[in-house]
Amino acid sequence: MNRNERRALAHKERKLSSKLARAAEASHPPVAAVATAASALDIREPGGVFPPLSAIAPTLAPVSDTQLAANRANSLKSSGPTTEAGLASSSQNRTTHGLTRHNGSFRLLTTEDPEKFAALKSALEAEHQPMTETESILVNNMAESHWLSKRAGKLIETTTDPGSGAVADPKMFNLYMRYRTTHTRAFHKSLNDLLKLRKETRTQLNGFEAQKRAEALLNLKLEKHEMKKQGHYWDVLLKDAKAMHQLTINLNAHSVAARENPGFQAQFEGELAELGLKEDRGPVDVARAAF
Repeated sequence: MNRNERRALAHKERKLSSKLARAAEASHPPVAAVATAASALDIREPGGVFPPLSAIAPTLAPVSDTQLAANRANSLKSSGPTTEAGLASSSQNRTTHGLTRHNGSFRLLTTEDPEKFAALKSALEAEHQPMTETESILVNNMAESHWLSKRAGKLIETTTDPGSGAVADPKMFNLYMRYRTTHTRAFHKSLNDLLKLRKETRTQLNGFEAQKRAEALLNLKLEKHEMKKQGHYWDVLLKDAKAMHQLTINLNAHSVAARENPGFQAQFEGELAELGLKEDRGPVDVARAAF
């Protein structure tokens, strides 16, 4: 691109910018014009002083003492049920489908059989046999979640045609299906938590038992080693006793032979000399002196 072409392109850009600026001014009037129009319509600027409430609100007539006493008396009459049956009934006033825990706690509906729920809970407890408080809570959650899942299944049946099985109320059908899925997952989560807890407990117990077995094996090895040492000690003593006994017998026989045969000693020393041995006079003399 040469110099002339660059100038032409810059000129076109300036013309386009001017057109855009004029179009913007036409669509957005100046601030002064806007202020003039606002003053003509008596529009207050934000942040101004508001008129007092008595100037814009109607004046209320004061309540007489008689009317106030009557209102208080009427309020005592409309305080709601006071009996246990009335309170139990009113607690279900906002129960639309009963698929959620009422105020965070599980509650049986008036149309449900408490004995069946108790039987379900007893069956789960007999099957899993909870041993701790945590295991009891998990088993109880399993019973409640399974019961709510069955309740949702019964409500699903009300949204379908008994003959064809077609869904008559898709909105409620989807709602009940979501609740049944939620409570089914809650049941399996409690079951998995229970199994995981018991597995960890068994692992800890097995580790403790393995440690006890290792300690018992080590103690057994130490006892065997000590018994072996003691056995070796007594074996040495026994051999020493046998050697001393044999030495005593030999010395006794030597002494008897020396007394009965005057030339025995000379013969004995000659035989030792032939064998290249020499008689040890120390202990022999002591033994002979003893005899």
